[in-house]
Amino acid sequence: MPELMLGQALVQQGRLNRSQLLYAQRRHEASCSEGSFAGQLVRLGLVGEQHMGEGLARSRGLPYHAELAAGLPTPQALALCRREICQSLTFLPVSVQDGHLTVWLGEGNPDKVEDWVHRRLGLQVRCWQGPFTSVARGIERAYAAQRDNARDAFNRELRRLEQDPQGNLGTEPLMQILILLATRERATDIHILPDAQSLLLAFRIDGVLAPVVAVPRSLARLVSAIKVAAGMDIADNLHPQDGRFSFDVGGTPLDIRVSTTVTPHGESMVMRLLPKGNFISGLEDLGFYREHVPMLQRLFGQPYGIALMTGPTGSGKTTTLYAGLKPHGMSGRSILTVEDPVEYDLPSAVQTQVNRKAGYSFETAIRHFLRHDPDIMLVGEIRDAETAEAAMRASETGHLVLSTLHANNVFSVPLRLLSLGVSRLSVAEALIGVVTQRLVRRLCPRCRVIDETPASERPASLRMRLGQGPLYRAAGCGECRDTGYHGRVPVYEILLADAAVSRWIAEGAGRHALKGVLASSNHVAMLDVCARRLLEGETSIEEFHRVFGLFDEMG
Repeated sequence: MPELMLGQALVQQGRLNRSQLLYAQRRHEASCSEGSFAGQLVRLGLVGEQHMGEGLARSRGLPYHAELAAGLPTPQALALCRREICQSLTFLPVSVQDGHLTVWLGEGNPDKVEDWVHRRLGLQVRCWQGPFTSVARGIERAYAAQRDNARDAFNRELRRLEQDPQGNLGTEPLMQILILLATRERATDIHILPDAQSLLLAFRIDGVLAPVVAVPRSLARLVSAIKVAAGMDIADNLHPQDGRFSFDVGGTPLDIRVSTTVTPHGESMVMRLLPKGNFISGLEDLGFYREHVPMLQRLFGQPYGIALMTGPTGSGKTTTLYAGLKPHGMSGRSILTVEDPVEYDLPSAVQTQVNRKAGYSFETAIRHFLRHDPDIMLVGEIRDAETAEAAMRASETGHLVLSTLHANNVFSVPLRLLSLGVSRLSVAEALIGVVTQRLVRRLCPRCRVIDETPASERPASLRMRLGQGPLYRAAGCGECRDTGYHGRVPVYEILLADAAVSRWIAEGAGRHALKGVLASSNHVAMLDVCARRLLEGETSIEEFHRVFGLFDEMG
C-alpha cells in the first residue's frame, strides 16, 4: 500500500493524527528509505505492532497470524532460503507443498517476496502477515545454527589463546566473538566473574544468569581489552569504573555500557548490551492484556499529576513508561526527560541525562524543566527527598510527571512517598495512579508439558483463582537452550487514583479499609494477572515462585 494511502487510512481509523502522520513522513524521507513506512510508524511508537499487522493483513487481503503453530517452520522450507535474504526481505519460510511456499511476512513488501521466490525457487507464494518483531525474532530462532556457529568460533578462539600463556596474542577477537555470541543467545548482559582459579563468563538471558564457560586466569587480559574499548583506565584496578563503547553485530549497532568493581580475586565486570536507537511500540505489544490498556492510556493522557511505576531493577518500568508516552510525542505536548542513562529514543522529545560530576541531578533537572515550558516530564527515578519534593511540586503546578519508585506494591507507594517527606495531602492531591510490574519467563511453546501437581497443592492465595484448570511446566528443548523458557511476559498491578482512592490516602486508612475502595474500574490485581498467565500456559508455578517467593505474601 503506498504510504500516503496507508497514512490516510490510519488517520481515518483514529490511529494517528495529521501532525503525527506528517512527522512520520518527514522522518521516513530523511531516513533514505531505510525500512518501510509502516515499519517507521511502528518504530516511532505511533501505531502498535498488532494494530499495524492486522491493518496490513486487511489491506493486502492476507491472513493474519500473531504466532506460528508448533512444528512450523518446517526444515524443508528453511532449507530453501538463506538467513540473510529472509532478514533483508523480512519473511520467514513456513512450509512448502504442491509447488507453493508459505511465508510469514513481517515489515517487507509481499510483491518483492513473491518476485524473489518465483525467480529463485520457481515456486508460487502464499503470504501470512505477522507482527514485525515476532517475524524478525522468528527468523533469528529458525536459523539458530548461526548461534551454534558463534559458539564454535568462540571455543576455537579460546583454545588459541589458551595455547599462548605468554600473552603475545591480543584478546580483541575474543571480545568481539563474545559479544556476537551473547547477542545470538539473546543476552542482555555479559558478566565476567573472577575467582581464585578462573574467570567465569555468564550471560543474563530472560532475566536469569546462565554460566557460559570458565576460562583460565591467564585470560584476565580480556578485561583489559574491554576496558580499553570502553575508554577506562586499565592501570587502575583498585577502584570501580564505568565506561561505554559501540559495537556492530550484523548491521545492528549496540551501545555497550561497561561497569567494573573490585573483588579479592580481581576486577569483576558487567557489560550491558543495548541496541542503539531502541524503539518501543505500543503497550499491547509489551504483553499487557488488551482490556487493561485503556486504564494505562488514561494515566498517560492526564493533563497533570504524577504517575509512578514500581518494581525491581530490570522489571521493564522504563520500557512501559516510554510505551505509554510515545503516542503523545507528536500531539502538541512538550515532553522533557531526564534519565540515568537515556535508554530509548523518544521522537520530538527533549531528552537529557544525569551528570553528577557537573551537578546535574534529577532534582536539578526538574527545577530547570519548570522554566522550559513542559507539558510532560519523565524523571528516571525518585530516589531521595529532594527529587520527590520537586516532582510533586511540578505535578501540582499543571504538569504531568512520570517516574519510577522503589516500592513493593501499589499500596506501599503512599507510605514510601511519606517516608521521603511528602505530605499526605500532597500525595492524595497529586498521585493519579501506580503500576507495579514484574517480568516472568514465558514457557517455550514447543516443549512445555502438563503440570501433574494436584490442584490441592497449588499456592493457597491462587487456589481459588486457578480452580481445577490444567497448568504447564518447563521441559526443555534445543529451541529454548534446554531451559524450558523463551522470552518474558509482564505480570502487573494497576491502581488508578480516583476520588475514593485519594480519600483513602488522605485519611491514612490501612489495608483493612480497601474493600470499599477497589473496583474493576480502578484496580487490576497482581494475583489475577498471575493466575491468568498460568491458566493460559504462558508460565509455570516454579517461575512465579522464583519471581515472587511465597504467593501468600502477595495478597
